[in-house]
Amino acid sequence: MHPIQFLIENLMLPLLKLFYSVSHSYAFAIMILTLVVKIIFYPLNKKQFISMKKMSELQPMFKKIQAKFKDEPQKMQAEMMKLYKTNGVNPLSGCLPLLIQLPFLIALFYTLTSPAFQNMLAVSSANATFLWISNLVKPDHFYILPALLGISTWLSQKTMTVDPQQAKMFMFMPFLMVIISLNFPAGVLIYWNLSQILTIAQQVYMNKKYEKTKIA
Repeated sequence: MHPIQFLIENLMLPLLKLFYSVSHSYAFAIMILTLVVKIIFYPLNKKQFISMKKMSELQPMFKKIQAKFKDEPQKMQAEMMKLYKTNGVNPLSGCLPLLIQLPFLIALFYTLTSPAFQNMLAVSSANATFLWISNLVKPDHFYILPALLGISTWLSQKTMTVDPQQAKMFMFMPFLMVIISLNFPAGVLIYWNLSQILTIAQQVYMNKKYEKTKIA
């Protein structure tokens, strides 16, 4: 069995059923599952944040090395590796937490688009609705959730520290997210929006916590 399929059948769907039995609403079950996933992966996200902050703090030193050894690429690389080692920084450590989370996030996405989840909703169609949404497995025809996703993506970018060049690259991301999500099932967008909101809250919290702290 494919690992993603294993996660869907043995983790995500059973958890959705469990949370539905508590909330009697599949929309709330999706929200609870999203919250649980965020809580579980918070330590990894914190580690990723700290790694990125360390890299940011070392940027002035990186630029000095690049300027000093611009004609000696091998020497430049050696000096950078020495700087990483001296400060206890692994340039790949910022990516590792995301790579660990990725299979679970993919599994959660495909769970909400799976025939098994659609069958669960069909058994109790009255609980497959939420506010203005008539069916969680169909797109939001009022386009409220895609619009909210665009807004939350924009807000998420505002909480992240990026250089001006990166900011230009991601400038159109909110609009792109709206377009991509127009035909996504409403259940997926509930998960996606809540996940973005929780990410923003987490980022704001960590920015505030480490704002004046130099990470050793």
